[in-house]
Formats: sequence, C-alpha cells, structure tokens
Amino acid sequence: MSSKEERSIKLLVVDDEPLEREVLLDIVKKSNLGFIECLEAKNGLLAVDIASATLIDVMLIDIKMPKMDGLTAAKLIKKMNPEIKIIFLTAFNEFDYALQTIKIGVEDYLLKPVRPEELVGSLTKVVESTDIQEIETPSTEVIEQLITYIKGHLEDKLTLNELSQLVHLHPQYLSRLFKQKMDRSLTEYITSTRLEKSKELLLDSQYTITEISRLCGFSDSNYFTRVFRKQEGIPPSHYRKNEQLLKKERVKKTYIHSII
Repeated sequence: MSSKEERSIKLLVVDDEPLEREVLLDIVKKSNLGFIECLEAKNGLLAVDIASATLIDVMLIDIKMPKMDGLTAAKLIKKMNPEIKIIFLTAFNEFDYALQTIKIGVEDYLLKPVRPEELVGSLTKVVESTDIQEIETPSTEVIEQLITYIKGHLEDKLTLNELSQLVHLHPQYLSRLFKQKMDRSLTEYITSTRLEKSKELLLDSQYTITEISRLCGFSDSNYFTRVFRKQEGIPPSHYRKNEQLLKKERVKKTYIHSII
C-alpha cells in the first residue's frame, strides 16, 4: 500500500467498562493508523457475535469481563479468523495470563491503565506487521483456488465444509471472505456457475435435460428447471429451442449475405 489511508483495517475494542472503551477508541482515532472502522463490544460474548458477522483485522480485548472472558472469546475468534491480530489488555500482571495469551497467539499484552503512546506503539507494530497487502495476496490466492476447484467439480455437492477443508479455513471465515472478495455469497456463485455451464451444454451438446442437470450438480431435473426458469425466465427446454432457432437464423443470414 502506498499510504496508511489506503489500508482497509477493521478494529474491534472489547471492554466491559464504557469509559475505558471510549478512551481507547479516542486514542485509536487520533493515531491516524488507517482504521476504516472501529467497532466495540462490552463483553466477550458480543465480541464473538461481531467477529462472526464481520472480518476483523485487529482486536483490543480485556481479559476479565462478565458473560465471557477475553481469553475464551479470543480462542473462539482466532479459530474463526486465524488472520486476526490480538492485543490483550489487563489490570493484572500475572504470569499465568501471559502464558495463556501466548498459547492463543497474541501480538501484545498491555497493562491497564494503558498509556496512549504505549497503545499507539503497539498498534503501529501490528499494522506494519499485518500490512493489508500481505493479507490480500494469500486471500486472493485462496479465492482463485476455490473458483478453479468449483469450475472443475460442478457435478459434486460442493458444500461449505468441504470447500473450507480444501483451503484450510474455518467455514464461517471462508464464507465471509468470499462474500467480501466476490460481492456475492459462495452459494450464489456456485449456482450461477452451474447455470452458465448448463447453458453451454444446452447449446453445444445432445445431452438430455436430466443429464445436464446431473452434470451441473443439480440434485434433480425438476429443481434444475425451477432454478433455470427463475434466472432466465423460461425453462431449459425452451431456452435450447429458442437458441437453436436463433442459430439457424444467423446461419441463414450469413449464407444469404455470402451469395449476394
């Protein structure tokens, strides 16, 4: 990236004290580190919910909180989003806490009350080590790998769990990543790709509608016909007939032009 402003970094601040969250967010916003969105949660449970719905790049999280503590929340979020960078905040300088955060995979461990320069310094290191370009490249490669696999395996079921195992990512993380990159859900992409393949087969093969539905991964020909009609406005048999007539007309016109 050529500048900090171009970074697309999302931050989540998790602390059960409203004033503490306000102070932390104020420090972050004044730091000009390029966070395009700063979200907040008052406990670990809400943090997990937010991280399930949004791809978070960096998280500041307190350890001791009601409903769900920071260590438990961090473990769950890290499992969903292995790329997330975590900075723990705690008022307790205890070795046991530090040891547990290391096991989770922590970027830093700050003691409260956090000094502004200390927090900015820690965040700067995280942002520089994260460098969104470094994340974008493997993410793009994952999506490209997925698309290649989907196009070559349209006959298969292509479930989210199967595809996530293929690219070694958590299903929820993969689902959000695909939507973010492709601007449509994984299911929508698979259905669209299957329909495009079915149109090719309808025009350039002698396969029956039942055979085409199977080759394109639809569970049965009736379901295929419903999906096709919803997308194209007509059933596949009519589409084939119309396109064949259009093809004959184009051939006829080409022939007439050639002899004039």
